[in-house]
Amino acid sequence: MEGKYDATMLLLRQGVKLATQRKDEMRRGIMLENMGNTFGLMQQLDSAMQCYLGAMVVFEKFADSTKMANFYTNLASIFTQTDRQEKALLYADKALAISQYNKDGFYMSHLVNKVDILWKLKRYDESDGINNQIINLAIKLNDDAALADALQSYCAHCVQRRNYPRLSNFAAKLATVAGRLQSNDRLAIANYWLAADSYYHKQLDKAAQYILRSITLVSADNNRKRLMDCYQLYGKILLAGGAVEQSEVFTAKADSLEQLMFNTDLLKITHDIEARYETNKKEALIQLQSAEIAQKRRTAYILGISLILTCTALVLFFLWIRNRQRVNEQQKLIQQQKITQLENEKQIEATLSVIKGQEEERSRLAKDLHDGLGGILSGAKYSFKRMKQNFVISEDNAIAFEKSMAMLDESIAELRRVAHNMMPETLMKLSLNEALQDYCRQADESGLVPVSYHSMGMENIELDNTIKISVYRVVQELITNTLKHADAQSIIVQLIAKDGTLQVTVEDDGKGFDTQQADFAMGIGYKNIRSRIDALKGKLDVESGEGQGTSVYIEIPLT
Repeated sequence: MEGKYDATMLLLRQGVKLATQRKDEMRRGIMLENMGNTFGLMQQLDSAMQCYLGAMVVFEKFADSTKMANFYTNLASIFTQTDRQEKALLYADKALAISQYNKDGFYMSHLVNKVDILWKLKRYDESDGINNQIINLAIKLNDDAALADALQSYCAHCVQRRNYPRLSNFAAKLATVAGRLQSNDRLAIANYWLAADSYYHKQLDKAAQYILRSITLVSADNNRKRLMDCYQLYGKILLAGGAVEQSEVFTAKADSLEQLMFNTDLLKITHDIEARYETNKKEALIQLQSAEIAQKRRTAYILGISLILTCTALVLFFLWIRNRQRVNEQQKLIQQQKITQLENEKQIEATLSVIKGQEEERSRLAKDLHDGLGGILSGAKYSFKRMKQNFVISEDNAIAFEKSMAMLDESIAELRRVAHNMMPETLMKLSLNEALQDYCRQADESGLVPVSYHSMGMENIELDNTIKISVYRVVQELITNTLKHADAQSIIVQLIAKDGTLQVTVEDDGKGFDTQQADFAMGIGYKNIRSRIDALKGKLDVESGEGQGTSVYIEIPLT
């Protein structure tokens, strides 16, 4: 919608209003940014600045660094045009703070912006220092266009500061770069500065040749501002050479172009004022129509409310009767839920009693096996060793005797292993964390499958024996199932105390299974695990799939 600023602004204001109603902050920020851009094209700089500041507040919430750098640059440009250079420098530095880490064209454009601001602040040395950075970066990025811009800036600065020796160097470099770019505009600018350099060094014939080339190139592009500058310089060259009448001709041409540009700008400003007037007029009409529509809506709303109130009065009695029925039904449902809850609590208590009885029986059997049968076997082993010392036996009998002793050692070890599994001593003497760590270490040392154990937050946790035993048995059952059925390459066990819960995770990378199969849901192992977790009012989640391994997550409340 280039040039149609009034229609553009009308649509953008509607967009801001709609985005605000929908609470779409991102869309509102984009609309404000586009309004700022449009106001900038219309030379309404204060309005553009207000829109940019509003958009900046929105985009700061989204931490979009690229957007923020653009806003800072736009604000710096607005402050520069309104001759508030210190403010412009502040936002230029903010843009550079964001883009400085990439050292790309984006960063270089921000450096160019800062050079112009510093020059207007008459901080010439700082401006030249940054211009040097631009030249070095342009050479590094192989960006001849940016290099040409920096050299043009240097040429202008040299003339303003009357540093004509440096002008020769920069004008020559600019001509070389312009030749690579093969652009009429760039070549025209290069010839202009070569002419200026020759003029200031009193080489008037060379200056005239260069400026005439520039005039020819500029005339082809119809660039009035550039052509006016060329006419002004050519007039000075002719005057310096004594051609007063010709000098006056080109000076008059320059003045005519300046007046033409002034008239064009004045016409544009007049057009913008007319467009703004039409826009305000349309907005006033829209507001009037909106007020009429709002009035109609209010009338319809009042009629609708009246109708609703009438209908509501008729419906309330019916609802009251229905509500009474629902209250009675809910009371019955609540009573039934209480009965069900009591039954579940009794079932849980029964389950806990069974589990406690099983563990006590296991503990008793483990103790009997260890102290009774274990003591007998150890005594027999001791007696056999005494017999070996008191009797002389043949070599063959000695070998048979050693094999028997080895079998007796294996029997004692197996007895101890069975007794330990029935009621591990570590679980009775140590914490759950230490008992599981010991069990996982033993499973890992068996060499069947690597088992790793991790815990967190268990340092100062005191657990009830029922929880300790149940969790230990569940982990034991899960690891046993993995070793038997999963063909896994590794097992990971995690124990975490967090937010008033005990969280247990057992994972393997085995072949997995379909959790929807009846064999899994009805299996004895799964039922035992489920009953233990339910008795502790915990949660059980099993995730698995064919070839995807298995993950079992358990969460038990500690309060």
